[in-house]
Amino acid sequence: MSTLPPTPDTTPAPNSALLDPAGCEDCCLVPGSLQRVRRMQALREQGWSLDEIALRFGVSRERVRQIMRAHSGPAPEDIAEARRRRAEAQAEARIDELLTRWRAGEPPRVAASELGLQAAACRSTIERFATDADRAARKASMAGARWVQTYSDRDIILALVSVSTHVGRVPSAKEYAAHARELNYPSLPTVLNRMGGWTNALRATGMEPATTPAHARKRRWTDEACWKALRRVVRELGEIPTVLAYERHAAGRAELPSSATLRNRLGRWSAISAQLAAERELALHVTAAGFPVDLPDLPFGGRYSPAEVLS
Repeated sequence: MSTLPPTPDTTPAPNSALLDPAGCEDCCLVPGSLQRVRRMQALREQGWSLDEIALRFGVSRERVRQIMRAHSGPAPEDIAEARRRRAEAQAEARIDELLTRWRAGEPPRVAASELGLQAAACRSTIERFATDADRAARKASMAGARWVQTYSDRDIILALVSVSTHVGRVPSAKEYAAHARELNYPSLPTVLNRMGGWTNALRATGMEPATTPAHARKRRWTDEACWKALRRVVRELGEIPTVLAYERHAAGRAELPSSATLRNRLGRWSAISAQLAAERELALHVTAAGFPVDLPDLPFGGRYSPAEVLS
């Protein structure tokens, strides 16, 4: 008598993640647990977030994620599409509130935040449901929100005359600005923009702006002073300096101009060096002719070119 081989057990082994004793008892593979898992899957397919499902079943978010992974939950792209549809459905359920806020000029993102909805869903829902009347009401609300007081030229002139009376003379722009804030007059920028400047604003009232004598500013580093300083440095160094050598020599000495000042006043450093070289060459010619002369006393400084000196 032959003995049949034992029939292999084809019952699938339970998922270890769901039999974890530390897990939620409602999710263990005991009678009724699969229905609970299927319910979680159904909610996930409807666009519920992991947090929402976890709150619904009293488990952690991570536990819901494990269950979805163990039981082949919906694909990410399907979840994203389901969440979008669910968010739009939630927005549609409160379309009356959304349109009321939108007509009043409230941005959709603000309404979404206060109503606990998704901003993108609110925007798309409003676009689909808003009528021409709704758009006209919102436009009127937005125009009212942007309204600011405007002033005529006469209002500005009267404000200028009033401030002039307060100060007892033709006011300066700074004085007008201070009084305009106190008296709720047109602001100084408004006056300048509307009247084309402070002088034009005063003349529109018949007043002339107060003139202050211009103070003549004496230039310290004239061309002559710059050449004199350069000749002094040449004498001290015994050679015509480069820009870097001059800056090192003049560092911390207030009696010498900066290299930038010299170049601004006299031109490029190469031209300055050429002029100093010409002066030294001329000094040598003068000395060789028997007329001793001190180089710094030569009255040159840019008036002779090297070619003219050596010719």
